[in-house]
Amino acid sequence: MKKIGIDVRMIAHSGIGVRIQNLLKYLPKNSSEFEFYLFGDKQVLKEFPETSHFPIIQYNPEIYSIPEFLGHSEMKNMDLLDIPHFNFPFKFFRKCIVTVHDLTPYVMREFFPSLSKRIYLQVTFRLMKKVKKVITVSEHTKKDLIKEFHYSKEKIDVIYNGINKEIFYKRSEGEVLNFKKTYNLPKEFYLAVGIGKEHKNYGFVIRAMNKLWKSGSLDTPLAIAGTGGSLPDFLEEPSKEAGKNLILIPKLKYEELPLLYQSAKALIFPSLYEGFGLPLIEAQAMGCPVLSSDTSVMPEILQDSAIFFDPRKQESFLQAFSLFLKNPEKQKEIIEKGYKNIERFKWEKAIQDIIEIYKKS
Repeated sequence: MKKIGIDVRMIAHSGIGVRIQNLLKYLPKNSSEFEFYLFGDKQVLKEFPETSHFPIIQYNPEIYSIPEFLGHSEMKNMDLLDIPHFNFPFKFFRKCIVTVHDLTPYVMREFFPSLSKRIYLQVTFRLMKKVKKVITVSEHTKKDLIKEFHYSKEKIDVIYNGINKEIFYKRSEGEVLNFKKTYNLPKEFYLAVGIGKEHKNYGFVIRAMNKLWKSGSLDTPLAIAGTGGSLPDFLEEPSKEAGKNLILIPKLKYEELPLLYQSAKALIFPSLYEGFGLPLIEAQAMGCPVLSSDTSVMPEILQDSAIFFDPRKQESFLQAFSLFLKNPEKQKEIIEKGYKNIERFKWEKAIQDIIEIYKKS
């Protein structure tokens, strides 16, 4: 029986944490082939019921720290180590299956100028060529690894993220109204979701919508979620001009996200770079139409189920937004295509593919 250790320290993070939670949910609980062990902080893991089925080994070095490179002494007793991010323990690299979500700090250098981070990424990704297997969450990230670090195609398997339909299902009108009341949200609003880093391109969409609000051609506000209810300094100027037309959503529980998406008129996703883009399929699962940038992974994930725009050209966004506003049939079309699109993304399928990697490794 193979002993498999899974690094779950990032279970509470957005993106990576969602993937960890859902994969643990669908892992076989009584397997005759594998014994699973979770490496993480026992106090943190108490908050996540999906971890209760597996033995936990206390392990909480800081992310990107030197102790993390060394791993845990119990890792030597594992046959495989499933590492959900590229911060794998160098000491045990030959046992590792590493998941890479994106290369944002490396590809988006203009927004991540730290020399030390670039050196760290260079060392990590070059050593990672020697791990057992690399998983990426999209073909786009796979191509980035091949382009930037010259990985062989055979080294990398693509396993998409999924959508949890036990959480992302349509709610009653009463639940939606109560949610809006709780967070003092207006009857109608547009939504942008993502952490407040520059490559998410909030400044671009706020400036474009400022034009519409100022001209009087739009009176519906924009709500931003994922930044904890505040915006970074570099967005001070456009957000000040937006005034009351900009709403900052406080940190929500993951279980509240479906209500947020269902409440919105549309998700506006102006990001310059993503490895997958979970908000895209989360919104679609809730019947929230998507207006998305046409760069990076977005066309791969969305195919023909969104209205696209160039995230560096304001006129392109304004044309896409005008098409959405003036064409109710187009709105219905992308909502229906969104429902069909999310059928491509299932956590059950992701686990089946990962189990096959465990068997072959």
